[in-house]
Amino acid sequence: MILALLLASVTFDQGLQLKKQEKFAQAEAVFAELVREKPQDLAALEQWATLLGWLGRFDDSIAAWRRAIDLQPSKPGFLVGLSRAQYWKGELQPARERLEELVRTAPRDLDALVLLGDICAAQRQAPIARAWYERAHAVDPGNLDLAKKLARTAEPTRRRIDAGGTLDSYNTPRNLEGSFFAQGSWQAADPFVISAGYEQLHQFGQVDHRINLTGFLNPSDDLQLSGRIAVSPGANFIAKWEAAFSAEQRLASFANALLTVRHLDFSDNGVTILGPGLRLSRASFSLLLSGGPVFSTAFSTQAFGLGRLDWAATDDLTLYGGYARGGEAQHVAGLALLPPGSPTTEIRTTSDLTFGSLWRIDRSFGLRLDYTHEVRQATYTRNSFGSALTYKF
Repeated sequence: MILALLLASVTFDQGLQLKKQEKFAQAEAVFAELVREKPQDLAALEQWATLLGWLGRFDDSIAAWRRAIDLQPSKPGFLVGLSRAQYWKGELQPARERLEELVRTAPRDLDALVLLGDICAAQRQAPIARAWYERAHAVDPGNLDLAKKLARTAEPTRRRIDAGGTLDSYNTPRNLEGSFFAQGSWQAADPFVISAGYEQLHQFGQVDHRINLTGFLNPSDDLQLSGRIAVSPGANFIAKWEAAFSAEQRLASFANALLTVRHLDFSDNGVTILGPGLRLSRASFSLLLSGGPVFSTAFSTQAFGLGRLDWAATDDLTLYGGYARGGEAQHVAGLALLPPGSPTTEIRTTSDLTFGSLWRIDRSFGLRLDYTHEVRQATYTRNSFGSALTYKF
């Protein structure tokens, strides 16, 4: 019996060591076996439930925490663990109600107070989240993570100005070109933001101007809508006007469905782009995938596809990279010299590779830097460097 206890202790310690080494799947297997052998081993059950949550197995984690609570209903750590797994899964309200009950009897439970703030922030209730963070900060004044959470939930800024531009170089005799934009935004109400902007584009020695108006609406925590209309007086190389509408619906804690419809009206062609998509999120990563048909009133229907990966490297820095590819129909040059019956258009592929970063300098200022490499088949290669500065107030 003494030997069996010694072996169990070694196995438990091995599980902790694997956990410390961030070998979470192996550690989970160790504690799962311990729980299977001794279903009432609360220490192993707690470790197992924790690791299941870290591995994204939220339903299993929730079930394990409930088993622990059945064995010891009054332990605050078990109640917090269950609430955290529900928070990760997206079951915000039951997690919140349990924690609110807990802090009535344990008003200085730091983990419960911080998690309550996180849940309220996820529910877009920043003032309430900040109140919970302030209570947690009173318990642990030197906590740097809490200081960051307090800063993020400060009284929200409702106005924003963005300005920036691009510098484009080509592998053709075209001169160095570029663009400039400026845009102002105003949060008219908690779920509604409206913005207006101006763009100036330099191409082939000529200048195009575009004025745009955009609205963003969040009817609920799970649905985001936006609409945009832009006009270009005296357009030379861009659409005379364009309109776009997009919707993003949350399907699960890690998945959103998207749909974008965009129409561009040129002097001799109308283009409509239909773009369904999916956004997948896990931990600090977010992957966007989209693709669909491109309809034209002057050319044959084409298609596009794109993908973009965002990584929140820190609270203040996000890195991203993306790739897009599509077909573009163009009139054949020198058509009069071709034999009768020859095609009047040809399809050329366009692809874009983009890398960039978003920096949160402080509560008021942000900076974007990016690079794009575009290849337009049989036409040109473009290298574009862009930057923009954001000011919130």
